[in-house]
Amino acid sequence: MNPKVRDLYKRLILVGRDYPGGWDQLRRRAKEEFFKNKDLKNEDVLKAVVRGRWYINNELVGVIQLKKYRTMAERYKV
Repeated sequence: MNPKVRDLYKRLILVGRDYPGGWDQLRRRAKEEFFKNKDLKNEDVLKAVVRGRWYINNELVGVIQLKKYRTMAERYKV
């Protein structure tokens, strides 16, 4: 397995611990997506796919931060 792909998968799993939809759902969907592209050998195509997945990772981080912010705002509402 390409080290960049492995790193991305690990980061998605780590981010998934706080994902509002649940860790199991995120892990299942990530596995499906990674196994869909497991036969890619061309480095250029592989880099493009990894770049797209990094975008998804960053979006997940944003969703988690927004959920945490909304939860804190709701708790300390004056």
